[in-house]
Amino acid sequence: MKRKGQFTVEFIIAVVSFILLVVYVMNFVNNEIPPFTSQHNSDAVRARTFQISEFLIFDDGVWDANPNDPPRIGLGSGYHKINRTKVQYLDTLCSTEAGYGRILSRLNINTHFPADSYTDFKSYLLSENKCLDISIYDTSSRLLLCPPSGSQNWECVSTRTSVTQRYQIVRYAPDTDGGVINITVGVW
Repeated sequence: MKRKGQFTVEFIIAVVSFILLVVYVMNFVNNEIPPFTSQHNSDAVRARTFQISEFLIFDDGVWDANPNDPPRIGLGSGYHKINRTKVQYLDTLCSTEAGYGRILSRLNINTHFPADSYTDFKSYLLSENKCLDISIYDTSSRLLLCPPSGSQNWECVSTRTSVTQRYQIVRYAPDTDGGVINITVGVW
């Protein structure tokens, strides 16, 4: 007599054990991934903030052609020195919401990037951060506040209070006049 298609007790125990193991592993992975994702987001915001501060300090920028729409917004002049004229150009550019949008665009921070247009992972990574603020002080006064006071209704600024991943970095650099400049950059 042949035994075809019959379930044995061992087979039933093995299938039930396998299903329980798969459910346990799925539950474990589901509980462990959010902390890793949260840490990644925090690290990405911190790295982006540092990258922008480096760019502002060390890049000379291109302001000569049109200070209202520069191709690059670096504030450097010479070897690691901040040019106060470029800071004034940035302050003027940041005084309007459209200018602030151009700053975000030049620093590759997108404010209007719909979620359904993520065509690939690289585009998603480049559009993680939505907004930034920059403040620049010398030893006696404020040289720049971007976005400026009174901009609470701008789309980017109004999201600052509801965001969980925000990072701020303070950097110091010499200026072309021999003083010390304090640059604070925040990204969220």
